[in-house]
Amino acid sequence: MTLTRLQPPGLLEVPGLTQVILATGTCHVYISGQTPLTADGTLIGEGNLLAQATAVFTNLLTCLDAAGAQVADLARTTMYVVDYGPDALDAIYTAAFEVFGHDLPSATSTLVGVSALFHEGQRFEVDAIAVLD
Repeated sequence: MTLTRLQPPGLLEVPGLTQVILATGTCHVYISGQTPLTADGTLIGEGNLLAQATAVFTNLLTCLDAAGAQVADLARTTMYVVDYGPDALDAIYTAAFEVFGHDLPSATSTLVGVSALFHEGQRFEVDAIAVLD
C-alpha cells in the first residue's frame, strides 16, 4: 500500500481528514491550486462558495485522472477560502460529498481563511499532493 493512514489516540477525528499519513510510493503528484475557472478563464459561481467548491473538487478529480491517480491516492490537500464563516464548512463538505460521494478523500488537510485569491470573485481553491507506487 502506498499510503498508511494513522489516527493517533487523543486527536480529533474529522470526516475526510487523516491526522497522519505514511507515504511509501515512488511517484509523487503535485497538483497546483485548482480554481473555479473554466478552460477559457470564466469564473464559476461568483460569490457562491458551494458552486465554486464543487467546480474546484471536480477540477481536482480531472487532475488526478490525468496523472493516473485516484482520490484514495491523495496524501495532502490545502484548502483556501475567502470570508470564512459559519456556513463555509457546510458548503465545502456539501460540495465534497457531491463530487466524491460518501467516500471523501482521507488526506492530511489544512483549511486556511484568506482575504483574497487569484481571480476577483474567487472564494475557494485547493492544492494537493498524491502518492503512487
